[in-house]
Amino acid sequence: MPSPRINVLVAGTALDSGVLAQLTRVEVRESDCDPSVLALRFSLVQRANGEFGPLDDSLFEPGAAIALEMEPPGGLLQRLFDGYCTHIRPHFETAAENAYLEVLAMDAAVVLDAEEKIAAWPNVKDSDVVGQILSGYQIAAEADDTQAQYDEDRQRLTQRATDWRFLQHLAHRNGMRFWFEYNENSRRLVGHFTAPDVGGRPQPDVVLLQEGACLNWADVQLLATGPVTVAGAAIDPIGKRIIRAAGDPVRDVMGGDEAAGPVSSGLTAAGAATATAQLTAPPPLDEALGPAASAATDDARFVVELRAELDPALYRGLLRARRPVLVRGVGRRFSGVYYVQSVRTTMEDNRLLQTFAALRNATGQSGQERFGQSAEEVPAT
Repeated sequence: MPSPRINVLVAGTALDSGVLAQLTRVEVRESDCDPSVLALRFSLVQRANGEFGPLDDSLFEPGAAIALEMEPPGGLLQRLFDGYCTHIRPHFETAAENAYLEVLAMDAAVVLDAEEKIAAWPNVKDSDVVGQILSGYQIAAEADDTQAQYDEDRQRLTQRATDWRFLQHLAHRNGMRFWFEYNENSRRLVGHFTAPDVGGRPQPDVVLLQEGACLNWADVQLLATGPVTVAGAAIDPIGKRIIRAAGDPVRDVMGGDEAAGPVSSGLTAAGAATATAQLTAPPPLDEALGPAASAATDDARFVVELRAELDPALYRGLLRARRPVLVRGVGRRFSGVYYVQSVRTTMEDNRLLQTFAALRNATGQSGQERFGQSAEEVPAT
């Protein structure tokens, strides 16, 4: 079977083939709520002058730009990571062949998280702030529009955090996700501030125990502990009144049967009065409180979780986080569309593997799923 192909770029330049030959392990973690991180492990080779390559070659310095491109057997070359060197970890032993160098890197979140700020954002929406902050880092922004306008004469939006933590806060209260990803078409890094993609074109099927199987194993759980609704209440300091939001869900259901209803009815049948929580730190604006409560409810209704291991050589591609995927071979109740929350990609001894976590708010199928798609039919995006 062909080996996967790896490119490592430092400051935009591909590593020398001799250094790349010393690369023994690669790990990339992608997530919809945490920074993407990269770990590279190189064997250390001592030279006659006592130096170790590549440790003493000034390749990996703090803040150095590092990118990783990967091509699985039968698949397309993709840039999985674009970021900056954050850790340099040499390991030495008396057995020289056991010495190695680990280089860790993080995406642009490490830059946005470097400085704590106190700033005011008058007369803006949360989505406006995304573009304004990222423009200061020369990073392109793709932001879904948010509803609430924070007018200066009512409530000024105030930041007391790093830019990374502040944007994560804005994303969380709007039901969005904020992350960075390299765009292959525009060849630039993009900051995304968007709702979880539960209705887009799914990635190729991941399959277990059926023709076209590419999963080594899968674990599924339906979390039936609640709450599955998050209501909100706050005091409007201008109007001197209490405002409330019921936390009605607005996200599309990803299958034939909405999963939160049976969880709620099961809990009430067991003796609970209701499966409802109250919103933490609710925004005291009518137009902001409703979306915040609905966003929290939608996230609470991701009660079905799948964790699995994928063989990219059989998949003939790479699974990516923050996108939907079709899952089959795990039974009628749990096969269907899932939202891929996180992916861990590893390569060691020329063996490429991916483990991932995926969520859905439904059981069964809607009847609109297009099962049977291969990586050749659904190009990487």
